[in-house]
Amino acid sequence: MAFLPDSLRRAPTNLRRAFDRQRPRLTQAVRMTVASLATFALAEALGLPQGYWAVITALIVTQSSVGGSLKAAFDRFLGSVIGACYGGAVAFAIPHHGGASTFAALFVAVAPLTFAATVSAGFRIAPITAIIVLLSTTGSTLGPLAFALDRIFEIGLGCVVGLGVSLLVAPARAARAVTGQAGRLAGLLADQLAALARLDAEETPEVKALPPAVRRALARLETLAGEAARERRSRLSAAPDPDPLLRTLMRLRHDLVLLRRAIAEADADVLRIHLAEAWGEAARAAAERLRGLADALAAGSRPAGDDTTLSAAIAGYRDAIDGMRRRQVTRTLSTDAVGRIFWLAFSLEQLRRNLDDLAERATDFSGLQARGEG
Repeated sequence: MAFLPDSLRRAPTNLRRAFDRQRPRLTQAVRMTVASLATFALAEALGLPQGYWAVITALIVTQSSVGGSLKAAFDRFLGSVIGACYGGAVAFAIPHHGGASTFAALFVAVAPLTFAATVSAGFRIAPITAIIVLLSTTGSTLGPLAFALDRIFEIGLGCVVGLGVSLLVAPARAARAVTGQAGRLAGLLADQLAALARLDAEETPEVKALPPAVRRALARLETLAGEAARERRSRLSAAPDPDPLLRTLMRLRHDLVLLRRAIAEADADVLRIHLAEAWGEAARAAAERLRGLADALAAGSRPAGDDTTLSAAIAGYRDAIDGMRRRQVTRTLSTDAVGRIFWLAFSLEQLRRNLDDLAERATDFSGLQARGEG
């Protein structure tokens, strides 16, 4: 092997790393493929007239987590039942054979269901199903009632198979995805804190991109937390409640918004001349602790260390303010400028308490894989 180029010697390692990065996507592709083929086989065995509806439903229901599959199955089945029943009722009440009668029936069927779809995402499939029941040529042959029952059975079959595959084929629990996403969000917040510590006169493009990235990460975490909560309610997971973890990270994001605003509005000369060192130490200590908690959440492990370094750094910032008062520097400042300096101290203390809370939440979620929740 010594005569091989470095690129060839590293090829197996690079392939393994690439496979590890793509493992979740490959696993999801396998689940969706299995769900589609299994549903098709069952539809053929049962002689369903339009089994492709069951196959499409199974494909939609098979999500990346069990909680996501539960929501997709519930929304798909409920919307299909409502759409099929209402569409069948309209077809009975308004006989239609083209022209104005079909236009009237379509209006009566679609208008209320599309309004319901704007109110709740669970009804999005309802108007589509009603349209199929009304306009399908097969529906006119079988009759609206038989056609509606066939659609409900086909959709129900797809939901059952999709859920079964999500539970049996490499099941992925939303709780583990929650901690991974929480770790990514905490890492972004740590990057923001590290940027604030530098007191840059002008933000770089990378720093300006952090707040939008935080918003997107938080929105994704909210979705995953909802899926994890659904698994808990369905007794499919014994993982801790994800809502306290979500609330803590939302509070931390709010702390950073306040810190960022206070620094932007504070007297720049006072910060850079009298408080830069003390502020930088406190912000860097907070960023380091937050980054450690992010790593613990991402790894599903118990966080290490405590906040003694951060507490000492915050005390140092307060001491720096006291030093300004002793030197009577604060007498030359406006009331608003003095208030912002003390507001930074208050915000740092609030941030420290929320970091303590995040450490407790990370401890709650540690060891999910050992408990079979990974």
